Amino acid sequence: MKIEMDFYPGLEGYTVQLLTIGEIEAVQSLFEQCLDFMLLVDGHAADLQSIEEDFRFIPPGKAPEDKCVYGIYDQQNALVGLLDTLRGYPEEGTWWIGLLLLAPQVRSQGLGKKVVEAYAEYAQASGAQALMLGVVEDNERAYKFWSRMGFEFVRQTEPQQFGEKRQRVKEMRRRLMSIPNSLKKHPW
Repeated sequence: MKIEMDFYPGLEGYTVQLLTIGEIEAVQSLFEQCLDFMLLVDGHAADLQSIEEDFRFIPPGKAPEDKCVYGIYDQQNALVGLLDTLRGYPEEGTWWIGLLLLAPQVRSQGLGKKVVEAYAEYAQASGAQALMLGVVEDNERAYKFWSRMGFEFVRQTEPQQFGEKRQRVKEMRRRLMSIPNSLKKHPW
């Protein structure tokens, strides 16, 4: 069952829906379209098992309801993007963006910027004080994108294994302004 999200009003021509494991085949199709990204990060194409593991992965101390994977659909109802997020990680008040993935045909058209800005507004209105994410060292294009989006370098990790590749991760943070409780958006 798809649940449409109302916090993306600026995405004309697209809908954003909370994904469930039932849409894993559509997610796999998106990953297949994004082979360039998979080769850059993992050194190989994604398989259904690894996609499902990533979809279900929740760090220790976090609950399943803290993780949200959103699908971005075009007017033909094709999945053209994915935003994987985690509330309250790595600390309370911080929301983690695990992945923003866009199909090649919708890249470089401003969609990524609109998704990030809308998500930042939603997170801020929901009480988040910062957004964080990690960019593998080989993905210089992504690092430049996130820098343009207001994220600043925090630290670089020791090399980690990603599929067939071993890479450091550049962690980045974007601070969000505080909003008084009386002005926060409510889910109703």
